[in-house]
Amino acid sequence: MQFLERLTQVPSASWYAVRGDWEGRIVRYVVSTPPSRDICNRPEVLGVEFNLKLQDAMAAAFGTAPFRRLIEEHPEDRVCVVNFLRGGLNFEIRRALQTAYGFNRHSSAFMSSQRYREDGRWYVKEDMYRKLEIPSDAVLVMGDVVATGVTMENGLKVILEHISDLGSSIRALVFFTIGCHKAEKVLEEVDAEARERFPGYQKTILVYLEGKFRLVDSKTELRIGIPGTDLIRKDALLAPELERSMYQSVPYFLERCAIYDAGSRAFDIPTYLGDVIEYWTKVAKLSEGGFTLGEAIEERWPPHHRWFEAKRAQWHGLDDAFLEDQHARWNKLLAREDLGTPEALAEVCRERLDTLRKVGGIVREDR
Repeated sequence: MQFLERLTQVPSASWYAVRGDWEGRIVRYVVSTPPSRDICNRPEVLGVEFNLKLQDAMAAAFGTAPFRRLIEEHPEDRVCVVNFLRGGLNFEIRRALQTAYGFNRHSSAFMSSQRYREDGRWYVKEDMYRKLEIPSDAVLVMGDVVATGVTMENGLKVILEHISDLGSSIRALVFFTIGCHKAEKVLEEVDAEARERFPGYQKTILVYLEGKFRLVDSKTELRIGIPGTDLIRKDALLAPELERSMYQSVPYFLERCAIYDAGSRAFDIPTYLGDVIEYWTKVAKLSEGGFTLGEAIEERWPPHHRWFEAKRAQWHGLDDAFLEDQHARWNKLLAREDLGTPEALAEVCRERLDTLRKVGGIVREDR
């Protein structure tokens, strides 16, 4: 079993170490910040606003990170931000490092990468654009959404080979993600290869924003879900702060994905909104067939029969007052008198669709 051990907590960021099963060379953390919680809970945060919130989340994370000295005390011109296009640009790491540490001479590298699916497997295409000017003895800092891990694996292997071919080296790799366990699998291989290629290599750090989400696959029991794409909260290792924030609004439990498509969310608003609106329209159709709000919540957030026992096992270092407050919020949600009605779910869908259409400037055709 994996669990989170609280390390630090300040208003701008809470840090947790990921402990338990599958501990290896990779140093794993979960960080929770107010802007990254907003991103996961509110898909109507999009475009430039999405970029700015993710930048603020990253700045808060860098400023409070347990490994801060690794980056801040490394020569500034030997810190390199690597961007996989388009997703990596969303994290705004270059600017976040400037905000957190005052950096101005750190470098950036770029590589295009687009995945596609064929015969049930994921592959990478359009990865020929490469601007990989990476200084020697560099600390690489990266951010990307990780679902299958195909883009990440392809890109990192290209980078390691490129650096090795130049006769250069890297000191460490720090990777931030809204993602799932696939990131760890990729980084275990990357870490082993980096240690073999570069004698001075020190460590690989993986930071999950808001939690280690679960990836939908063919065995996931959901009425609506996209295998190999959707990152869900169900059975995930979430930061306590993210879970607490979810009790503020019922739709937060019901979103199809914690991030949806990060590239279109920032740079192709019509495509992104079309995807999210399509999902909520499908949920509304389910309510027409008798699917209730309570059933919708339970499908994506199944209740723990031994709530306190489960949470104490999952979260270490939290006091009883926090857990009791969290439990009270859960019980308040379960006490809703309309949970057993499809009308309540239909109303949630109407509100979500109205919000999404409004933020997108979409006029309903039936008006």
